[in-house]
Amino acid sequence: MRVTSACVVPRCSRFRWGRAGLVCVAEKGSESAADLARENTGLRAENASLTEQLQALWAENTALGRKIAELEKKLGRNSSNSSMPPSSDTLGSPAKPESPNRKARRAMGRKPGKQPGAPGAHLAQRVDPDDVVVHAPETCTGCGADLGGAQLIGEEVRQVVDIPEPTIVVTEHRVYKLVCSCGQHNEAAFPPEARAPANYGPRVRAFGLYLLARQHLPFERAAEAMADLLGVHCSTGFLDDLYSEGAEGLDAFLEEVHRQLRASPVVHFDETPTRVGKVKHYFHVACTELLTLLHADVTRGLDAVERLGVLADYKGTAIHDRLGMYFNYTAARHGVCGAHLIRNLASVAVVWNQTEWASAMTDLLIEMKSSGEEARAAAKLRLGSKVLASFLKRYDTIVEAGLAVNPEPDGRKRDYVEKESYNLVCALRDLKSEVTLFARDLRVPFSNNQAESDLRMVKLQQKISGSFRAAQGAERLAAVRSYISTAAKHGVDALDALTALFAGEPWMPPAPIRT
Repeated sequence: MRVTSACVVPRCSRFRWGRAGLVCVAEKGSESAADLARENTGLRAENASLTEQLQALWAENTALGRKIAELEKKLGRNSSNSSMPPSSDTLGSPAKPESPNRKARRAMGRKPGKQPGAPGAHLAQRVDPDDVVVHAPETCTGCGADLGGAQLIGEEVRQVVDIPEPTIVVTEHRVYKLVCSCGQHNEAAFPPEARAPANYGPRVRAFGLYLLARQHLPFERAAEAMADLLGVHCSTGFLDDLYSEGAEGLDAFLEEVHRQLRASPVVHFDETPTRVGKVKHYFHVACTELLTLLHADVTRGLDAVERLGVLADYKGTAIHDRLGMYFNYTAARHGVCGAHLIRNLASVAVVWNQTEWASAMTDLLIEMKSSGEEARAAAKLRLGSKVLASFLKRYDTIVEAGLAVNPEPDGRKRDYVEKESYNLVCALRDLKSEVTLFARDLRVPFSNNQAESDLRMVKLQQKISGSFRAAQGAERLAAVRSYISTAAKHGVDALDALTALFAGEPWMPPAPIRT
């Protein structure tokens, strides 16, 4: 029996569509039922295959989505959400989020730039000029009469500050040899700077090293500057010898800096990569507001920290960027850099489901920082117990929210984006005491900016002059930069400090005053 689509089909019958319309299978007998069973099996197999393909496409699509998110995140890295230097930011980089300091300043109603009532800075006149030139009118602009004996009724003064043409001063040292009446021959000694029949003195040598280690000029350009600015014509080999001589004369200075750092209550630590030839090296720093100690090493790890020579027996507070190796030194108390955390949180906050907790933690850290600064300004050593307890409770709540949106994925490992947010919230959970130390002890700074600042010149050296050809170049830069930076922190002019170095009496940091 054949029926058309308009027929009413009994509910107890089995039908299927054929070429001629709806066909009743029940009348075809067992052979048609077998065909239907085979067809049903084929459809089930086809459905299973399509389901498997769909699941594979879904998994591939999900993986590609995660990969795109990872690539977008890497392309979106800049100095505000990573450890990249500001110099790496391009004109095409996305707009940076408001910095913590500017955000806090805006919250207090302060605009960027010079504040009302703040003293300005300008070139001031001197009360004792080296020369005075008088300009007087000779004839009257009205009647043309001679003004030689005219009455003086006022004057206006302007000063021009300039430098004279550089002049090389040659000092000849003559050593006399005298014979005593007893027959003994006696000879005077040359001063330390007169080391050869003709050589440059400490000031010229200091200027050469200043161009290399303070202004970071390549050797060729430093030699050119010496000739153009001073009239001193020297070779790049002479400048290279200057660098080595200066570094070798700093042993006593470096020992004193080591000693004072180990006795300091708070020390900042950090490290940054560089290149020596084709090999990756690292500069390590230990520093305070008054001391800088740089060390160049082939490794970033514990061996380099040991050779830096500060943390091994240090019992004060070490501020760093939560690199795991620093926590191996258990005699020290540890504080984590808040500025690093804010950059990490900014990087995490771009992911849609991480924004809320990451932004809340950023706001909390900034609020804690501002409260600490206000308390310090009021000469307080710590925050109020209730204020601190409130901050720490909010901290725990935010960490719990961060953990809630970072569950373990099913059947796979976390990808790059997921690892970053999960690792960060776990670090905030596990290092709560270290992260909040700046709020619990107001003697501890919020950030590790001191160390980053002292390492910045090393990166500038690499940017201007390129990589080092040998490890010796990195080591002597570390020694000389330690000297120049420490002297600058004490208000000592770099040229004066370098002149003293080449005169054989390097400047030494004064012993700290204990309060």
